[in-house]
Amino acid sequence: MIRALIIVSLMAFISGCGPSEPATQKAARDGVLLFNNRAEPRDLDHHVVSGFPENRVIKALMEGLVGEHPYDSNLVSPGIAKEWEPSEDYSVWTFHFRESRWANGDWLTAHDFVYAYHRILHPELGAPYAGMLSILKNAEKFNLGEIASFEEVGVKALDDHTLQLELTGPTPYFPLKLTHYTWFPIHRPTIERHNAFSRRDTGWTRPENHIGNGPFVLTEWRPNQRITVSRNSYYWDFDNVRLQAIQFFPIQDAQTEERMFQTGQLHKTDSVPFNNREHYRERNDPAFRQEPFFATGYIGLNLSHNKLAEQKIRRALMHAIDRERIVERVSKNGKAATGFVPRGIEGFPYVDHLEFNPEKGRELLKQAGYPNGQGLPRINLMIANVDTSRTLAEVLQSMWAAELGIEVQIQNREWQVLISDMDSGNFDMFLLSWVGDYMDPATFLNIMGSNDGNNRTGFASAEYDALLAKAGQTVDADERLQILAEAEKLLLEEMPIIPLSFADMMYLLDPALKGWNPKQLADQPYKYLYFDTEELP
Repeated sequence: MIRALIIVSLMAFISGCGPSEPATQKAARDGVLLFNNRAEPRDLDHHVVSGFPENRVIKALMEGLVGEHPYDSNLVSPGIAKEWEPSEDYSVWTFHFRESRWANGDWLTAHDFVYAYHRILHPELGAPYAGMLSILKNAEKFNLGEIASFEEVGVKALDDHTLQLELTGPTPYFPLKLTHYTWFPIHRPTIERHNAFSRRDTGWTRPENHIGNGPFVLTEWRPNQRITVSRNSYYWDFDNVRLQAIQFFPIQDAQTEERMFQTGQLHKTDSVPFNNREHYRERNDPAFRQEPFFATGYIGLNLSHNKLAEQKIRRALMHAIDRERIVERVSKNGKAATGFVPRGIEGFPYVDHLEFNPEKGRELLKQAGYPNGQGLPRINLMIANVDTSRTLAEVLQSMWAAELGIEVQIQNREWQVLISDMDSGNFDMFLLSWVGDYMDPATFLNIMGSNDGNNRTGFASAEYDALLAKAGQTVDADERLQILAEAEKLLLEEMPIIPLSFADMMYLLDPALKGWNPKQLADQPYKYLYFDTEELP
């Protein structure tokens, strides 16, 4: 039904294209990007979501203190703040604002950031990404309800155009974190109008209500069909925004999106089907893109369930997975994971924590009381309802059955249901990828902290939390990376997650679209994109 709705919506678009001109050509001439977002966003409230489909739309609608750099994920560009400076020890940062407005014409001030940070940290909202702001002085204590006054948190508007942030310790890389949507401001009158300060699902993110400050505004949201954003005339850098609009489509099936790309209905896909990747490589197709990606595919395990509470069982599952075979014969992409932190961080002491050793896995299973898997209840593996995820899950299912005698059942879920079940703990295992929010190991390791909203496994370790805290207080860069490496080692000894692969980003892109540069975080800022219409037929 969802595919039918997508096709109907696209046919409506195509109807104005003439008898032979593909939708992508007319859209390119009109400055409209047709973009596959892979899934229907759960919400566009940037304080209550944590997924990639949501991230892609939110970053068109909102902007923070700094902006994403057009071609380097290790750099940032000025955003609402035109300039900033740290204290001598990098623990206090002061941001100086340019004159900018909300999409309804209201002036944007430093107080809008203070209000936003108060909201995302408020305990009653239960924001899953509140941990991103734990680097602020007393933020975690306020979020946990250990202190009652937000005035004790290290956030202060010195005046309408100056914001000061006091951190828990020296953080030279702090601006890199600020590109994440959890640090974006929020339009206070809209939140108050919908009584949404500590409540979710109030409707403030619908097109008729949403007020953002980014290069685009939300003009259409047809659930399970498309989301349309259009150029924001109040955006401070309006003259440099060259696209007129972006349409985001929630196409989950890689075969379907590939077919739509080839028939002129999409400018960009989210992936490439497993079985066609070699084909695109061999013929050097100009639309095929393969780029480094700061991401890790992994399995999350629910430690609160008796069948996975035993560490030996979790490690047995890990030892039965042939990662090399998966990347070479199945996904045909990237490298086998050696840990949770993907390659790409200079100076991080990478160690192979994962070993394909079925015999050792069987021995651990026997020690846990389940020789050859006998007596172990069936384990469910929950996945997004995507064909590539299903293929990978079936391979894992086969490996666990063959090597350990364990029965695993695959559970397909739509994206919104998947996230809801993960949040509620209604799973045994889930298959997911984590994409770094900034170029640092902490963006992976922090999500497994005891109080982090993205830690759905139930893993809690005082020793692990102490290592993360120690790293956050360490000024010396090499020493800090060593501490984070110790944290990763401890994490993978306990095995609440099983990393699978460090994958490259693979997708199809219309060659007429310019300004889309390879970036390890896939964080291309839309305002730099444009179509070279001379390349169109």
